[in-house]
Amino acid sequence: MSDQLSLMAVYAHPDDEQGVSGSLAKYARQGVNTTLICATRGEVGEIAPGVQATPETLGQVREGEMRCAAAKIGLRHLYFLDYRDSGMVGTPENDDRRNLHQASLMEVTEKVVRIVREQKPQVMVTFDAWGGYGHPDHIQIHKAALMAFWMAGDARIFPEQLTNGLQAWTPQKLYFNVWPRSRYARFAEYLEREGKEIPEWLANFGARATPEDVISTRIEVAEFAKLKLESLQCHASQLGPNTIFRQIPQELWLDMVKQETMILAESRTGRVSDETDLFEGIT
Repeated sequence: MSDQLSLMAVYAHPDDEQGVSGSLAKYARQGVNTTLICATRGEVGEIAPGVQATPETLGQVREGEMRCAAAKIGLRHLYFLDYRDSGMVGTPENDDRRNLHQASLMEVTEKVVRIVREQKPQVMVTFDAWGGYGHPDHIQIHKAALMAFWMAGDARIFPEQLTNGLQAWTPQKLYFNVWPRSRYARFAEYLEREGKEIPEWLANFGARATPEDVISTRIEVAEFAKLKLESLQCHASQLGPNTIFRQIPQELWLDMVKQETMILAESRTGRVSDETDLFEGIT
């Protein structure tokens, strides 16, 4: 592949990229221009024991962790949109006017469109409409990425951007990264073998996970499984003892992440299924 090919991932928080970190690493190694947009710095999340961070410094710490993970993956470009983490619905943080959830959707979209026009991705990847599990920031950035996919190629939209050589750009494909039910089933099977109770959060995730027959695209990333683990470990402030990553044995985890799964949501190249390459149909 050549430098003319470009892949952009659009997410809300540091560590959201882990669902596609293997694909980002794989295409980066092939010479593809890889870009990650991270809308917030995850300022209001829980802080894992042993991490030198406070609620006041957590955003700065997590930006550093995101830069560590990006370097491991081999990303060429990392953008922060500088919104505040919204937290979950019903929490005081969710009402903060600085956060992503409270921001104007058109304002967020304008920022994404500008980066699309700068980096010229043929392929974009983001959350599905439910944001994986309903986080308001995930849903907001999903909407902004979807709108940017359709708007960036229209010079009538945000025309003030089209100066100093910046031009309208039309991406060709938009993917939603999703987690198949089989992945959660394997973890549940492991817990049952170990005689451990299946936690409620796992049962809920499994119920909301994507059925196998609607997954259009499977990217093999087995050779990057250990690199995925290394990049995940950069996000130390989020790896508390109760997280899924701490409860899965490393060998099982590496086996579970050998393939990354997506749904081709929008395509200007014609819809296909059973893809093994995000750039299939793009010349």
